[in-house]
Amino acid sequence: MNYDDARDSARRQLPRAIFDYVDGGAEDEVTLRRNVQGFRDLAFEPRGATWVEKPDLRTKLLGLDLSMPILTAPCGGMRLVHPDGDLGIAAAASKAGIAHVATSASGYTLEEIAETPGPQWFQAYKFASQDAMRSLIGRAKMAGFEGLVATIDTSVSGNREKDFRNGFSYNMSINLSNVFRMAPKMLSRPGWVYRFMRDGMPFVLPNTADLTADGKPMELTEMIRTGKESHSPSWEDIAWMRANWDGPLIVKGILSISDARIAASLGVDGIIVSNHGGRQLDGAPASIAVLPQIVEAVGEDVAVILDSGIRRGSDVLKALALGAKAVMVGRLPAWGLAVDGEAGVSHVLEIARTEMVRTMRLLGCSSIQELDPTWLGTQPLAGVGVLAP
Repeated sequence: MNYDDARDSARRQLPRAIFDYVDGGAEDEVTLRRNVQGFRDLAFEPRGATWVEKPDLRTKLLGLDLSMPILTAPCGGMRLVHPDGDLGIAAAASKAGIAHVATSASGYTLEEIAETPGPQWFQAYKFASQDAMRSLIGRAKMAGFEGLVATIDTSVSGNREKDFRNGFSYNMSINLSNVFRMAPKMLSRPGWVYRFMRDGMPFVLPNTADLTADGKPMELTEMIRTGKESHSPSWEDIAWMRANWDGPLIVKGILSISDARIAASLGVDGIIVSNHGGRQLDGAPASIAVLPQIVEAVGEDVAVILDSGIRRGSDVLKALALGAKAVMVGRLPAWGLAVDGEAGVSHVLEIARTEMVRTMRLLGCSSIQELDPTWLGTQPLAGVGVLAP
């Protein structure tokens, strides 16, 4: 019926190491909890004695026509969650009338994902090499992705201690020794083991096969290795992207006015206010807490998208009331995927849609285009500081 139900069902499907990989945050998970609490602390201000027959959730975003203001976020490792992986999420997003943001750290090649019908953006990591990043972007352009997303908050991987405790560390690979070592933890989830083995035990990043010296794709856990080079593009890289990418360019990982203004000065079309779902810098602010000041800083020149902490359709509406044009969801489709592949993703997306429609009716709001801070309470909650007009 809701996010928590999907999460609980996924917990019963997945081995603990895989569940914690999706569910967990960095270090003490302070930011992870703040992301959710920030929405809970915001109060609506409904308009009574009003009947809304058919709330309008449609929106336009950087050339996309969305049936509701949601995009599915780029998430690595989804093929470990279910063999449908990124293909299932992209297909479900298309059927829901929304867009998918594909990650270069996917379990399928970007060309395979691009074959899925429907609009898609591509999120490029640097993979410790400017040449590697440029190669990925060139492939994305050839494959037909409409937008490009540059993630700037992964200079190194966050300290996700749950992963290390579960043996999900950078030196893990799929070999006979590790299979035997991890077997007792996995056998309690025979359905997952069967699907994983039938799928060929994928544990690599196929998009990296032409980026390594030996021509072999990186293991998924290479993404958490700390090295002298960053996985994140620099501002110089983003300037290069702007000069070489004709479609919408979006920067993900913005949490400050200063970074928002730098991105705007480089000519980006959109920014994603995000703390990576609490998986990178623990102690970073909740995304919803800094959203209003960033929206004010960039004005109407740059589309602002909110990522991190969305658990219900009502959270989407709160983000829109504070100035976001849309939101991205990552864990929500991951839980649906774990339970029933592509069909599970479709199910949780429709739950979010139903929650939005119901909340709009209870608010007395006929269209998401009407949402602004006046639909929220006037007390400054969770550091957001919503003020009366």
